[in-house]
This record gives sequence, C-alpha cells and structure tokens, in this order.
Amino acid sequence: VDMAHIAGLVGAGVIPSPVPYADFVSSSTTKTFCGPRSGMVLCKAEHAKKLDKGVFPGALGSMHLTTMAAKAWSLKY
Repeated sequence: VDMAHIAGLVGAGVIPSPVPYADFVSSSTTKTFCGPRSGMVLCKAEHAKKLDKGVFPGALGSMHLTTMAAKAWSLKY
C-alpha cells in the first residue's frame, strides 16, 4: 500500500492506518507528512529480514543521520 498522499491524515488519526492490514506499506515523508525529504517502508515482522537485506546494501548505499533524526522527530510529533 502506498500511503504517501494520506500519511499526514493517518498520523493525525483522521483516517485509519493501513499498516495492520497490509504486508508492506510505503510512504514519502514530504507530501502530507511534512517531514524531511525521504521515505519509509513498513512491514510485518515476518518480512523484516528480507526487506532489510533487499534495501541495505543495494538500493540504499548510506544513511544520513540528520535525515534519520528529522524523520524520528517527525514521527514523534
């Protein structure tokens, strides 16, 4: 499920989250979420190892700590 356009509404509790119902949920963090220029993929625990292995290293070469910190702050507030 791509929830990039509704992530802010999900975070605010206006509409229900698709996370409990989907194996994978992806979102950008710059549209309605108002976070740093980045994205995220959420998955069920049973898929976590495969997702981690497929993304890093490979599609993701490095992590920017400032982006991670901004994303964490955005998720909390």
